[in-house]
Amino acid sequence: MQQERHSVLQRRLIGGFLALACAGAALLVVLLTRPSPQPARSCAVNHFSSTYQPACWRPFIASSPFNTPLPAHPRLVRNSAAIVRRMVARRWRIDGVTSSFSFSPRFFATRAVFFAKPSDPVMTIRCKENPAEGLCTGANRVDVSGMKIHVPRGAMPYRNRDAHMTVIETDTGAEYDFWSTSIRGSTISAKTAGVVNVRTGDGRGSQGDAAQFALSAGLVRPAELASGEIDHALVVTVPCTDGDGTRVGFTWPAEGGYGAPCGPNGSAADDDTPAMGQLLRLDMTDAQIRKSGAPAWQQTIMTALAHYGAYVEDTDSQAAQGIDILAQSSSSWTDLGQSDQWAPLLSRFGSTDGALTSDMPIPIDDLEMVAPCVVRGGCTGPGRRTTSTGSSAAGGSGGVAGGAGGGPEG
Repeated sequence: MQQERHSVLQRRLIGGFLALACAGAALLVVLLTRPSPQPARSCAVNHFSSTYQPACWRPFIASSPFNTPLPAHPRLVRNSAAIVRRMVARRWRIDGVTSSFSFSPRFFATRAVFFAKPSDPVMTIRCKENPAEGLCTGANRVDVSGMKIHVPRGAMPYRNRDAHMTVIETDTGAEYDFWSTSIRGSTISAKTAGVVNVRTGDGRGSQGDAAQFALSAGLVRPAELASGEIDHALVVTVPCTDGDGTRVGFTWPAEGGYGAPCGPNGSAADDDTPAMGQLLRLDMTDAQIRKSGAPAWQQTIMTALAHYGAYVEDTDSQAAQGIDILAQSSSSWTDLGQSDQWAPLLSRFGSTDGALTSDMPIPIDDLEMVAPCVVRGGCTGPGRRTTSTGSSAAGGSGGVAGGAGGGPEG
């Protein structure tokens, strides 16, 4: 009997060892076949550099107008349909010609954005005009004249007539925006300038464009387009707007309206025209975008236009007839001796000329003009619509009249 019990115990022990061995083998298979854990990728701006600018980062607080998604059927301004009809009649186009869509991050509608470390050289900001005129004081009333900031060695303003430039100090989150910029020695000079904070601000209150947005707000970055997701609103320039700042010619979230008007200020040519700060939305569902036949990179842009929209941040040229989507420029890297982060992406999508082009246009008549109160809050009651300048026809949120300080034209 004792020998029999010993035999049973021995069999149980052997069975237990075999079960443990099988479990261990299974665990080993899981460990070997499971992807190796990747190091945590931080999207905090203090980890940014000229080479590390991941897609997961978006500037400004979550409640920023640039980071607020739209409902599927947002309230529209009262004259949304009339604005769209006027744009169609003027033959405006979204990044391209009637029969195509062309996104060109290297040549047009771009902004140079540089991320500065505390070890970078120190430069002093100088206002080219009389500082007393407030042109280096943003809409947030912060005067940057005489401020000393860190600027990466080699950084230059974008090489076009506007000479925009943005420097973001990674340790503090301070973003300095400049228009009509030049650099000489340790001085960075500009006709207009302002400062906001990408950590604590909402993207408003600067002074580098006509809407007085922060210049980093809404830009398409290569890492985002490569990831297939743009998780924020876009910004666009348009040929002209409904005023030049001497009357109500802008709407929230813009704080200025100094773009080029579509006609003599106050004339009928300005009627039914997008205001500075106007939010344009692509009225398409995700399913419609997927079935559109547009290439993947274009669908990413179209989805952002549908989910978040695009804010009018400046004017360009009536002759151009383009609604141009703004992007971070290649010079953000090449000025610093780094590889152009757009280059591999353009190559991946088949570009040979620095532009991404498809034969699938985004029709103007698929746009709609979203009421400011949708993002700002305060839309009350069914059926109410606001005007293109943000003033309410039926008790909605009001807009900002007039404007302080100066601003560049596109």
